[in-house]
Amino acid sequence: MIFRTFVNILIILILSNLCFAANDSPFSIRVESLEREKVLLDLSAKPGDRFYINYIHSSDKTPVQDIIEIGEKGEMILIEENFYWFGAGLEFMDWDKASITIEDGKIKVHLKRYLPFLRLRVGRVANHTLDFNGVVVPLKEIARGGELLKIWVGPRDQRRLRRENSWEN
Repeated sequence: MIFRTFVNILIILILSNLCFAANDSPFSIRVESLEREKVLLDLSAKPGDRFYINYIHSSDKTPVQDIIEIGEKGEMILIEENFYWFGAGLEFMDWDKASITIEDGKIKVHLKRYLPFLRLRVGRVANHTLDFNGVVVPLKEIARGGELLKIWVGPRDQRRLRRENSWEN
């Protein structure tokens, strides 16, 4: 009798977790190939989560890191860009919505730039990576060098999420 009660409680907890897990992560970070019209990476995310785009600057050969935060409504917000040397295409000046600090020899540009999406051409030598929750994905492993990608945040597909969590698959 005690065992049966325990099993029933366990089943209820597991089913509750499956049903409410979708609410914990209402968004997806998606990496899509614009050339192949295919989603290459789909990561569940929630407001306040941060992901990082890391790469080597093409002309200066120094590491660059963009830090992007997910807003309450699923918007992507570029909150910081870190690098060792001012190079082409990098933030370079203080403006009313940005500030620059130098910490441990690294330039940090603090800003709040809303991005509807990010288009990124996978570098052949830049070694682009997407880092989210400790998982580092080299973009050259999911896309070809030179391939045009779109990185964006959208609502999590609840029906697909339920199918992924279903033991009927």
